[in-house]
Amino acid sequence: MVPGYSSPTPNMLAAIVIPIVATPIAYLFGKRMGRVGNGVFSFLALAIATALLWWDVGPVIQYGQVREVYSWVNLFNMEFGLLADWLSFPIAIIILSMCTLSAVYSIAYMEHEPNQENYFAFLLLFSAGMVGVILSTNLIQFYLFWELMLIPSYFLIAHWGTGRPKVIGFKYFLFTHAGAACLIFGIVWLFVVAGTFNLYELPLSLIQVDPSILRAIMILMFIGFAVKMAIFPFHSWLPDAHAEAPTPISVLLSGVMIKCGVYATARIALTFLPGVTHAVAYGLSALAVVTMIWGGTMALAQTDIKRLLAYSSISQMGYILFGLASYTMLGVAGGLFHIINHAVAKGLLFMCAGAIIHQTGIRDLKQLGGLAGKMPVTAVACLIGALSIAGTPPLGGFASEWMIFFGGFQSGYTVLAALAIIATIITAGYYLWMIKRVFFGEKPKGLEQVHEAPLTMLAPMIILTFFAVIFGIYPTAALQMFGPVAQQITQTIGGP
Repeated sequence: MVPGYSSPTPNMLAAIVIPIVATPIAYLFGKRMGRVGNGVFSFLALAIATALLWWDVGPVIQYGQVREVYSWVNLFNMEFGLLADWLSFPIAIIILSMCTLSAVYSIAYMEHEPNQENYFAFLLLFSAGMVGVILSTNLIQFYLFWELMLIPSYFLIAHWGTGRPKVIGFKYFLFTHAGAACLIFGIVWLFVVAGTFNLYELPLSLIQVDPSILRAIMILMFIGFAVKMAIFPFHSWLPDAHAEAPTPISVLLSGVMIKCGVYATARIALTFLPGVTHAVAYGLSALAVVTMIWGGTMALAQTDIKRLLAYSSISQMGYILFGLASYTMLGVAGGLFHIINHAVAKGLLFMCAGAIIHQTGIRDLKQLGGLAGKMPVTAVACLIGALSIAGTPPLGGFASEWMIFFGGFQSGYTVLAALAIIATIITAGYYLWMIKRVFFGEKPKGLEQVHEAPLTMLAPMIILTFFAVIFGIYPTAALQMFGPVAQQITQTIGGP
């Protein structure tokens, strides 16, 4: 049985269904609506879905958990369940919010691209898949939405990407579906030993199961999550996919899609398989530190602005995994908080990169320079996003990264935590070099006529800049949500 207060209104279901229903409308009538009309339609559909989900914030605050349950498959006694709690609700909100902003950003950015009705249709379907993953309460439903977000994202990369989009799209498809295969094998195996797909029935169903079997299941499922998160050594698909996807989709891939793997790790591995996950926590922490340093050093070597940001995302996923694997209240809360901070800051940085590419036609850092005077809003937004990712006070990234490192020390992972702090120096190094190279220094010839990006691109950037600052000045709101989740996880295994 799904826990929590039973919602009298189907807000969560509507937040998933509205983008799905809007998908064929965008596809069939997109040409008639035109580029701007299609973008506005997609924006409205996603904005309504976001507002409906926000409507549940009161019950979530009051009851802690809000559920919607619908009859589904009688054969396995499965219900189509949706749950908003302090773990799923803020992540679902940030996903829908980023999708809404990306729809607005796409209006100008995609102005010269063909088949825009298909683009916006896939964007809507992609959004629905991600939200469905976050709100699902049984593993089959979870897996179906997991696949739903992969298919449209493949087409978005393969048909509107740059470089060799079809090759890159195929590589993305191959890696992510290999991870999905591991995930479905783990889900089926878990059903065999537990007799249920319902996440909230697992704790009682797994009491008598051999821990070695549970450990094998957890590792199998974690491989699926790690591919999505691009944790080393499952990361090689990400630099190509994130760098070559159209920028509004890079915002979603790097800002929120890879967080679905983080959420799954927190929800399934840490919450419902806590004992076996805790047994391998040091190994996960070591893997996280390797991911941090590898992603950071590779970012240092990049001259393509989007590839630099893509490798940075790999490094940042290491930060989040390190926090979760610390199994301390501070570390877990910091890792979850960093989901929000990274989504805001990295989404902002990709939007800034897109604005630069859109206005200059250049993505090679060696060919850029002196743009601060020509694109002042983009320059300020990019600087704030970069400083937040680098963990600079008083921006959002500082609070979450400090909590992650402190959690590592609390767990006794002193050497690993020290290495993780060194990774932040690498992060600051490549971001400050990028800012100096792009916005300051000598302006290359041919950039004299460059001007600021259109308003539909600037508005989402300004909004994200605002939140990057607010989450640093006032992190309490986010921590009040993730604190109880972190406490529940650490108490399960008796963590500090």
